[in-house]
Amino acid sequence: MSLFADAFLTSLLYAAFFSLMALGLNLMFGVMRIVNLAHGEFIMMGSYAAIFLYSSYGLNPLVSLLVIIPLFTAVGMPLYFLLVPRLQRSDDPEMNSFILFFGLSFLMEGMAVQLFGNTPETLPFSSFRPLRISVSGITLPFAWVVVALVSALFVLLIYLLIYRTTFGLQTRALMINRDEAVANGVSVSFVSSVIFSLSIMLAAVAGAFSSLISLPTTPDVGSAFTLISFAVIIIGALGNPAATVAGGIVFAFAYGYSDLYLPQWAGVVPFILLVLIILARPEGLLGRASREF
Repeated sequence: MSLFADAFLTSLLYAAFFSLMALGLNLMFGVMRIVNLAHGEFIMMGSYAAIFLYSSYGLNPLVSLLVIIPLFTAVGMPLYFLLVPRLQRSDDPEMNSFILFFGLSFLMEGMAVQLFGNTPETLPFSSFRPLRISVSGITLPFAWVVVALVSALFVLLIYLLIYRTTFGLQTRALMINRDEAVANGVSVSFVSSVIFSLSIMLAAVAGAFSSLISLPTTPDVGSAFTLISFAVIIIGALGNPAATVAGGIVFAFAYGYSDLYLPQWAGVVPFILLVLIILARPEGLLGRASREF
């Protein structure tokens, strides 16, 4: 029973992190219909940034967010105006974005190789890493608890932004019907550029957290992050930010309990579940809600 409860709590921690990891990807697709295959590379860059800031300036990954958040938000804005308007004017923005960001992912991976090399990088030390916390007799890594709580906070803040503000109302209007939103005065350029920048920033924050929980960072790790993120949003519902949390929970529990009972299949079971969900509900678990923002 204790192992079952341990897997339950561990899966909850995974769920918060996976939800944050995938949230920006779903926001970008929902508003702009962009398939960002470079999403994982932005997570990878966020991880490298956290490692660099600690190694060079002694900044704990949580403190380094004060640098990473404005830095990657600032990177996202010009990148949007460089790439996205042309995509949105094309005949098939989804397919063209697929090709463009596929190329961008290789470019970013190559840049990471030149800047950091191929050797796996981890934080040399984290004040949270050696600590553990006991919950009802179950011992959990304190770093994971911190990452899960702060990830949940970021997800909550984005939820409030999208569902409780005027900007969020404009964002959801674009998700539901772009033409009607424009006819009612919604600025596509403004909303899209802000969402794009937020998406890049959220990916970088997830990367910083991945370094805090000692996930090794290499230039090619982005593809794994992208794969997990797509699995999460497909399970929940493409284009529905709120459904990202549902997808994160399902993916995390599939991983957590398969790691307990079938550890050799832990990396496979969540994707088997993904295939089954696609066959049963191609629109995702909350697909109907994707049109009812």
